Amino acid sequence: MISLTKLAEVFENGLNTALGNSEIQFKIWGNAGEFREFQREGNTVTYFVNGSLRTSSSANDANDLVMGVNGLSLDFAVPVQQPRTNALQTSEELAKIKNEQYPFVQYVLNAINVYFQRAQSVIMTDDKQVEYSVSWQAGTAVSGEVDLLPALGNVMFVSVYIEVYFIEGGVNSKDVKVYFDGGSVPFKALRYGRTPVLQSEVNAGGLVSKNIITSTAFAVDVDFPVTNDPASKECVNYLLSGDPNVAHFVKVRFGNLSEETYFMTFNNVQTSMAGIAIAGASVSLIEIIANAQTMNVPKSFQAGRFTVGGSTVTEITFTSSVDCNAFIAGKAEYISGVQSIAITPADIEYDEETDNYYVYLITDRAVSVNSETPFEIVKEAENG
Repeated sequence: MISLTKLAEVFENGLNTALGNSEIQFKIWGNAGEFREFQREGNTVTYFVNGSLRTSSSANDANDLVMGVNGLSLDFAVPVQQPRTNALQTSEELAKIKNEQYPFVQYVLNAINVYFQRAQSVIMTDDKQVEYSVSWQAGTAVSGEVDLLPALGNVMFVSVYIEVYFIEGGVNSKDVKVYFDGGSVPFKALRYGRTPVLQSEVNAGGLVSKNIITSTAFAVDVDFPVTNDPASKECVNYLLSGDPNVAHFVKVRFGNLSEETYFMTFNNVQTSMAGIAIAGASVSLIEIIANAQTMNVPKSFQAGRFTVGGSTVTEITFTSSVDCNAFIAGKAEYISGVQSIAITPADIEYDEETDNYYVYLITDRAVSVNSETPFEIVKEAENG
């Protein structure tokens, strides 16, 4: 198991980074520890804001793996007056009250809230070198009463309540990502699914049906808050305009297990709004048939095509001027530099008007293509 002491060290390092002050440092103890007084080095003093991390609730799942959730309370005693840490500090900087407020308390609270405002996930090892996926989320720091204590002086008590999730060797939801046209989608809920298409048969004289999977369909369902990010804009555009078959690059990352890029389009879009709550969107994405006659692409995409001698070509080699997401020969991938792409007859399109055979290349930005196979741009990428 991951001990409170290890978690205290992680929180302590993170809070000190958020505070960014070498003369004011957090010192956090797991359960309880000895109060750390200031340290002097020459004319500079390092003052420590002492805190204790304790367990307020705990629940372990009935599973073969060690997993569960703990409720933690992180409590600080924050001095209401900024301590003197160097000889250059002025009386104005050290003022106990400004605008009828305690500025040093607010300074410390800001650092605490900055660090805990985002949910975080890390891999940690216990004393037996067993790996755990550990993640946590916390609320805003809760300030308490101001009191005068013999050892601490005039302080305000501040508490942060934290939920810590842990699983032995597991993949945390924070480590699963979905990227829409290169931008990360800040999802609230995410579901990857693959549905089979079955062909059933019953042998003569039999009553038991047996099946074979003839194909499968991959889908991504994601719920996220509506913001000004590209995914939200494209979602709203599709919702209001209904323009079908607009293709997008969707990259999915399942922790360290696997990562794939797909060429997808919107299947279903729903939005939800209520009162003063943040607007949300529920979106289903499915893979799209990359056919030049039926497929659309966003304005920022470039579409081009290689002219091939016939339907028997087996490979195209080209160099891309920039690294980018690309779709060619039925596959979406990230391309960089020289590419050799295997071609099958299904990847080649015949145009009756020009009496030529083409292999299409779609990229998520403007690129220059250098190849012995003739290449032309049929749709230029627009900025913005």
